Amino acid sequence: MSASKVKQLIQRLEDKERRGLAKAITFVENQEAGVAELMNHAYRNMNDHALVIGVTGPGGAGKSTLVDKVIKHCRRRGHKVGVIAVDPSSPYTGGAFLGDRIRMGAHNTDLDVFIRSFGSRGSMGGISQGTKRCLYLFKNYDFDLIIIESLGIGQDETEITNFVDVTVVTVVPGYGDAIQIAKAGMQEIADIFVVNKADKPEAEEFYLQMANSLHLIPEELRPIMVKTVATTEDGIPELLEVIEKVGLKQRSKRRAKAEIRIKAEIETEVFNLIRSRLAGLIEDKAMAAFSGQATPFEISAEIAGRINIA
Repeated sequence: MSASKVKQLIQRLEDKERRGLAKAITFVENQEAGVAELMNHAYRNMNDHALVIGVTGPGGAGKSTLVDKVIKHCRRRGHKVGVIAVDPSSPYTGGAFLGDRIRMGAHNTDLDVFIRSFGSRGSMGGISQGTKRCLYLFKNYDFDLIIIESLGIGQDETEITNFVDVTVVTVVPGYGDAIQIAKAGMQEIADIFVVNKADKPEAEEFYLQMANSLHLIPEELRPIMVKTVATTEDGIPELLEVIEKVGLKQRSKRRAKAEIRIKAEIETEVFNLIRSRLAGLIEDKAMAAFSGQATPFEISAEIAGRINIA
C-alpha cells in the first residue's frame, strides 16, 4: 500500500469509521507494506476506556453462545461492544473457519457491535500475532467492552491473560474430572470460572468438585464461580455483574500486565524481523550443508556471527 493510502487509512481510524477499522484489520492481517506506520499510530493513540474481557476454555464449552448472550445483555445496557473471535485456522489457507461469526450473526445489523473473526494460525495461547496487533486497533475506538474469545487452552497456552483485564474460563459438565480441568493451566489465569450448560444432570456435582478444587487457593486470589445456561440466557445477568465487579479490581493490574505483554511483544517482533531477513541466507547456506561443504552447526554459528546487536 502506498504511503498516501496508509495516511488515508490512519485518517479513517482517527475519524472512528467502523469500515476504516475493518479495512485496517485486513491490512494488518495481510502484513502489507506500511503496517509498521499504522501500528505505531494505533499504539500511540489507543485509549483505556474499554474493559477487555478474555473468554476461553475447552472446545465445546459453549463459548461463542455465551459471548453472543453477553453482547445481547450489554447492548440492553447501552454499551458498545467489540469482539475479536479467534476461530481455528484452515490447514490449507490459514484463514478462520468463521464459526463464531455465524453464531453471533444476530448482531450483524447493530452498528454499535463490531465482530471480527481471526484464524489462530497455529499460535499458542489461542491468539495469533495479528490478533494481538488488532487489539490495539480496537482500542482506538469507543467500545465500552472488548471481548476476545480464544481457542481452548492448555497448560502452556495462557498468554491471553496478559492481553485482557478479566479472564473468563468456560467449562462444562461431562468433560472429565473437574480437578484436572482446574489444574490444566486454567486456575492460574482465571478470574471467573463459568460452569456453562448448568442444566445438565451432572452439573451440580461438577460445580461442587470445581469449588472444592479451588478452595486451596487463597480467597483473595480465588476465581469466582458462576453457573450459566447460555442457550436460555440463565445466569448471564449475574455473570455481567461479576465481570463488572472483577473488572474494577483488575484495572489496577493493567500496568503490571502491560510490562509483561510489551516485553513479550518486543521479543516476538525482533525474532520475526530477524527470521524474515535471514530466510534467504539460510536457504542458500542449507545447500552447502546438503552438499557436505559444511555442517548445519558450522553454518548456524556463521549466520549467528553476522547478527550485529547494537
